Amino acid sequence: MTIPNNLTLARLLLTPAIAILAYSPRAAHQLAALIVFLAAMLTDVLDGYIARKFNQRSLLGLYLDTVTDKIIVLAMFFVLADLGRLPFWVALLMMAREIVVDGVRAAGAVQGKVVGANWMGKSKTFLQTICIALGLALPLTTMAPGTIRIWVGGFAIFTLSLAWAFAAVFLALNRSLFVERRG
Repeated sequence: MTIPNNLTLARLLLTPAIAILAYSPRAAHQLAALIVFLAAMLTDVLDGYIARKFNQRSLLGLYLDTVTDKIIVLAMFFVLADLGRLPFWVALLMMAREIVVDGVRAAGAVQGKVVGANWMGKSKTFLQTICIALGLALPLTTMAPGTIRIWVGGFAIFTLSLAWAFAAVFLALNRSLFVERRG
C-alpha cells in the first residue's frame, strides 16, 4: 500500500469522527471537528502531491481518492443540513451532482477511458471545503444561529451553483462517451 493510499484511507476513517464531533454540544468538540476536517482535507492535497512527486500513482488510489472526497464532503453537507446550518435540499442536490459526474466517469471506464479530475473539480472541492469549514467554524463565534444559516446557506448555494455549472461543462467535454458507435 502506497503512502498516498494510506493518507486517503486515513481521511476516510476520520469522516465518522468529524461527524460525531460536529454533533457535540461542547465547543471544544466542535473546534476539534473543524481542525480534524481541515487536516483531513489537507491530506487530499498531500496524497496527490506525493503520488505525483514519488511516482506512487495507482488505479486503487485514483478510485479511492475520488470516492473518499465524495464521502467526506457529502457526509459533512448532510451533517450541516441536519444541524440546520444549510438547507437540506442543497445537500441532496450536491449528492445528485456527484452521482451525475460519477456516471460520466463510469461510462468512460466501461469504454476503457480514464476520465480524471480537472481544475473545475479541484475548485469545486476547494469551495466545498470552505463551505464546510464555515459551517463548522461559525457556531464557535457569537453569531446568532439564524445569521449562521444565512452565511453558510448562502455560501453553500453559491458552491452548489458553481458545482453544477462545472458539471455541465464536464458533461459537454465528455459527451463523446455517450455517442453510440456503429459498425
